[in-house]
Amino acid sequence: MRKITALIFGASLLLLTTGCEKTEEQKEEVVTYKYSTAEVYDQMCVKCHGKNGEGVPEKKGPALNDQSYQELRMGIMDIKMGGTSGHSAGTEHEVMEHNMKKIREKGMDYDTEAMAQYIVDKFHQ
Repeated sequence: MRKITALIFGASLLLLTTGCEKTEEQKEEVVTYKYSTAEVYDQMCVKCHGKNGEGVPEKKGPALNDQSYQELRMGIMDIKMGGTSGHSAGTEHEVMEHNMKKIREKGMDYDTEAMAQYIVDKFHQ
């Protein structure tokens, strides 16, 4: 009886642990960016969003220093995805879509969450 119980227990354990391993498709993709979020902001964002994230109305760049991490992340993600979430709208959105294309052309793509966190850390008191 003990052998049967041990065999069933062992087989169950084997089945449980086999399902825990990630396949090649499930493994997370690690993306490395050429520039840091600070470099991207300083070179590509500061003209329209300001040195302190205060926004530059003449460039139609809204303030970023008054937005929460979640708002920033969603807004940036929306722009990078071509405006599919409805977070951005109108002229500002069109300008930023154009700018995002230029950022990518220059090889200055960035991680959405890292950029949102950078803005919060740098510009929020």
